[in-house]
Amino acid sequence: MKNLNTDKKSLNQVRDFWNEESCGEIYAKGTSLSAQYESEMAKRYELEPYIKDFAQFDSFKNLDVLEIGVGMGTDHSSIAYALPKNLWGVDLTERAIDHTKARFSLLGLKSNITVDNAENLSFKSNQFDALYSWGVLHHSINTEKCFDEVYRVLKPGGTAKIMIYHKYSPVGLMLWLRYGLFKFKSLESVYSNHLESPGTKCYSLEEARGMTEKFANVDLKVQISFGDLLEGEVGSRHRGFLLFIAKLIYPRRLVKWLSKFLPIGLYLLINLKK
Repeated sequence: MKNLNTDKKSLNQVRDFWNEESCGEIYAKGTSLSAQYESEMAKRYELEPYIKDFAQFDSFKNLDVLEIGVGMGTDHSSIAYALPKNLWGVDLTERAIDHTKARFSLLGLKSNITVDNAENLSFKSNQFDALYSWGVLHHSINTEKCFDEVYRVLKPGGTAKIMIYHKYSPVGLMLWLRYGLFKFKSLESVYSNHLESPGTKCYSLEEARGMTEKFANVDLKVQISFGDLLEGEVGSRHRGFLLFIAKLIYPRRLVKWLSKFLPIGLYLLINLKK
């Protein structure tokens, strides 16, 4: 019972964190809802052009597709424009669902959008041809169970495109230097307590392979992120004079160059086939 109560408390903490502000909402600028969604989408794909390369949104055409973690609905609308056969979108928070429904209403797009938990999806087994999830499953209390659910709901031969956080990254190093070095905290602890929502996880390539070993095909790639380059906005807990100075002197070119030869970067891009 203690574990169940602890998990419920942790789940509520994650939900409450993202109900305060959906991922990317800081870039939603403008006087109208339409303008806000347009500015958020433009900034998202400007900062993270590799999303489109990874997602290959056009590949979802004529498929039964599920997105786990719709957030502001940006990628979900990109999937919808590809004309899937049927589209579903889920998120843990009501805020994200409201945003995505509002965006789809403005754009005249259709999807089955609802609150759900990635650890226990409300779908039958072997339902989807394709599944997409960007930066979501590492926030779950039990990420391994989420991958089990991904496997369950995919049809045989179905594919999944998933991004989770990679352990060895400039972001991780910077957080560890600030919060962990003199307190003898592990890298996992620093991610869990200081990156985003409480309990945020990070994984090595080997750990990711372990979570996805039941899939027939697994392809992993480490991607340097805009956070690794100190570009874009950060959470309120990290803002301040030190960050301002760090952005001025940060060796972005060197970090980009090193990422060509070393598997460093916050994003772990995972392509799966059941």
